[in-house]
Amino acid sequence: MAAMLYWLTICHLLISTTSYASCVASTDTLFPNQFLLDGQTLVSSNQRFEMGFFSPFFGYRYLGLWYKNLGPNVVWVDNRFNPLGIGARLVIDKTGCIFLQDFFKTVRIFKPNQNVPRPVLQLLDSGNLVFGDSSNLTAGEYLWQSFDYPVDTLLPGMKVGWDQKTGINRTIISGDYLFKLESGDSGQSPQLVLVTKQQTVSRWGPWDGRKFSGSDALMDNDNFRPIFNSTTDACYFTFEAKDDSTLKLSLNPDGKIQFLRWNNATMVWAVVGILNEDICDQYTTCGPYGVCIVEDPPCLCPDGFIAASPGDWDKMDFTKGCRRIIPLNYTDKDVFVKNRGLKLPDNATYWGMLSPEECGEKCLNERSCMAYTNVNINGNSSKCLVWLADLLDMRRPQKSGNDIFIRMAHGKLEAPVSHGRGKTKRKREWIVFVSLISVAALLILSTYKVLCQAMRTEVLDEPEINQPGNSPGALLQGTDVIAYDSSALAAATNNFSLANKIGHGGFGNVYKGLLETGIEIAVKKQDVTSRQGVKEFENEVNLIAKLQHRNLTKLLGYCIHGVEKFLVYEFMANNSLDKVIFDPARRVTVTWPTRFNIIKGIAKGLVYLHHDSRLTILHRDLKASNVLLDREMMPKISDFGLARVFNDDVEEKTQHVVGTRGYMSPEYIENGHHSTKSDVFSFGILVLEIVSGQRNWGYRHPIYDVGLVGYAWTIWNDGKAIELLDPVIEKPGDLNEVLACIHVGLLCCERRAQDRPSMIQVVSLLEENEMSRLNFVPLDPYFLKELSHSGRSRDSVNGFTITESTAR
Repeated sequence: MAAMLYWLTICHLLISTTSYASCVASTDTLFPNQFLLDGQTLVSSNQRFEMGFFSPFFGYRYLGLWYKNLGPNVVWVDNRFNPLGIGARLVIDKTGCIFLQDFFKTVRIFKPNQNVPRPVLQLLDSGNLVFGDSSNLTAGEYLWQSFDYPVDTLLPGMKVGWDQKTGINRTIISGDYLFKLESGDSGQSPQLVLVTKQQTVSRWGPWDGRKFSGSDALMDNDNFRPIFNSTTDACYFTFEAKDDSTLKLSLNPDGKIQFLRWNNATMVWAVVGILNEDICDQYTTCGPYGVCIVEDPPCLCPDGFIAASPGDWDKMDFTKGCRRIIPLNYTDKDVFVKNRGLKLPDNATYWGMLSPEECGEKCLNERSCMAYTNVNINGNSSKCLVWLADLLDMRRPQKSGNDIFIRMAHGKLEAPVSHGRGKTKRKREWIVFVSLISVAALLILSTYKVLCQAMRTEVLDEPEINQPGNSPGALLQGTDVIAYDSSALAAATNNFSLANKIGHGGFGNVYKGLLETGIEIAVKKQDVTSRQGVKEFENEVNLIAKLQHRNLTKLLGYCIHGVEKFLVYEFMANNSLDKVIFDPARRVTVTWPTRFNIIKGIAKGLVYLHHDSRLTILHRDLKASNVLLDREMMPKISDFGLARVFNDDVEEKTQHVVGTRGYMSPEYIENGHHSTKSDVFSFGILVLEIVSGQRNWGYRHPIYDVGLVGYAWTIWNDGKAIELLDPVIEKPGDLNEVLACIHVGLLCCERRAQDRPSMIQVVSLLEENEMSRLNFVPLDPYFLKELSHSGRSRDSVNGFTITESTAR
């Protein structure tokens, strides 16, 4: 081994000095057929930044970028998941492809999808490594740039946020922590957040036109100027340094986010700002409606509120927050009380450009609207923000707060936030007295109203449901599934408010709810205009109510209220699989062991459906959005609206083909034939998606010009199947699990149904002690060429119902 390393080193030196047509050192550009060798660097023209190969520890080489002559301060790394060995070099060829190579492998950085007449790679004075046509670089037209792929550091001009045209979502990550601009999905206002394992750690925002609300550390100061941009094309945060200082924003492995400035006198990086420095920077320190202050104790309640659990507050446990002294009326008798100088709560929803009066009136008419404010985005204070659930994560900053109007019962008109200190005993007694009188009056009125309503109902009401097959008794005889009352579901979901919406699909929307018993639920509310009707609803209820398996979603109950239909499921904390593995930010956190467990869990769920339950059930719509994940990332197959019961495990034919693009088997698409092997095919597609982090539908490999299955098949035959593994995650030490999953995925995607394994065989092959049995070669799989490339389904003699791949 020592002799081999010796000769490899000699060869490297000889090649470095004799074989290359053109090498570079200490310039800022790299042209086609030039190489940047290990030991050579690119240096920006102002001599501030330098790029080359480095080793954080012995044996591996990484392409990095750092401040020149400022000690160890790497600010960007390209190949952190693909380290190089002996002979590391950076290459740009005449077509514009950028590669990293050593003596044993090649790692592609970028391949243009268009002809580049004069390709050039250049290190700019800003620290941005850019690629494009030399005639366009001066105009800022880049085909690729390192600023789009930050690691744990932001330089001035680097962005956190997303670009709608390119689909790039820029985040910074260090250890278990991820700093990102949270999406404005479902009308929510974008804000900066620090998360770990999908749990929010800290929050800054939302942006109000000049600052991030409640975030003093992100205000304009002597060192930097914050910049926020939100348009239809892009939404991002960045900053610019003042006085031409050497400045950077760094995320540490312990979760600290710091602004660092280089001190030429001391020759060290000095901390000039910390974003999450005190207890009030921790998410929801003071619980719902609580206000955090940097004092002891750190929490107080707004005026008109008291501690929800005074005993816990005495023990310095503030997690239960505050509650109103007088409960809301939820009528036009409610009022809004102005609270000054607060950090705006989490989960703000944007209701459009409305005046303060219009915003308040609209909020009053929405039962779930707990507060509102107007921010000065366009210079006229006309952006209406509302909160449709409890107010979370408020604080009182020194200078970056906003006014917010909180909904209160009529009669509670005192305004600002009170510290709750220095009040006289007489005032406290007066408040208690008035509160008791008010509560007593409300109880009397409520009792009277209930009695009147009961009498009226006894005389006038008729049963809402009197249709054969749709009544609770007829629908679920012999099961323990609960028939819920619609009012209970409305109360659990804040009247199905937007703040509680967690998904949608062809059937309607899904809402998170909390029952009076404290159980979290997910309520699927069928839209009255949904293409799925009574048959699909009854099919799902009847099937899933009779199924019990840890990898299937559990149906808790249902509700039929007139024309409205609801299904009640156990709540899945991590949402659906597609929102994890296809999200650029979240997929980084899903390690290979977690992905492997998800694959095995789905397979075991299908074994139960196909073989172990007393009925043979074909799902017919297995896809990433129909796999839900609980708090431990355990997968659970959901949505049985299209499922079928088989008497025998044989192939049947349907006249109405249903399913989702990219997941349907060829015999099903072409002839309407389906069997359990149709689900096996869908499972194979899903496995390849989980391994690669890519959607099958719409995927096209830039080099091989094939879809996802075709790409997997090609590199499998070339002996490079491991390249399918999602590059954003760390490769496991044992690659056998990855290769086994790719192998199984290809076996399940074979064109002929009879060539595919059963799900029992799949589970056996995936078990650790059965890896050695993977000794048979997959046949030519079905590439889905038309479906994955053209974006159109092929014609069929049967009727088609094809659903989009979204959460259902």
